[in-house]
Amino acid sequence: MQKILQELRLVHAGFVVSWVMFVVAIQLANLTSGIEAPHYLPTFLAILCVPEIGVALFLRTRFLTTAESVLREDPQNRTALAKWRLGNLVSFCYAEFISLCGVVLKVVGFGWNVAGAFFAVGLVLLLLWAPRKI
Repeated sequence: MQKILQELRLVHAGFVVSWVMFVVAIQLANLTSGIEAPHYLPTFLAILCVPEIGVALFLRTRFLTTAESVLREDPQNRTALAKWRLGNLVSFCYAEFISLCGVVLKVVGFGWNVAGAFFAVGLVLLLLWAPRKI
């Protein structure tokens, strides 16, 4: 169990570092888009991301709650460990997707006042969903 927790924390750190790398890459690229992005794109992405957060919460709860209850009784249960790992990984991916929507918005020419909201939500979810010891 301890080894899997350490591996998962390393993967989580990789997701957080990739978030930082997105921001750094965008800043260094000094993007000036010549294309006219549709004005409804941020709204469309927000409408896409809100239910996505709900799905992420549902999957996270579904996998982690059942796995944690089994792991409290038997910390070496391989099936429960796999479910626990999967619940965490899925959570990280959903949080990263929201940040990637911010990257898309920055690339097509929207300002930090719009794209930054997506980056902020993605980072907050990544930090809230850090793997915890059972």
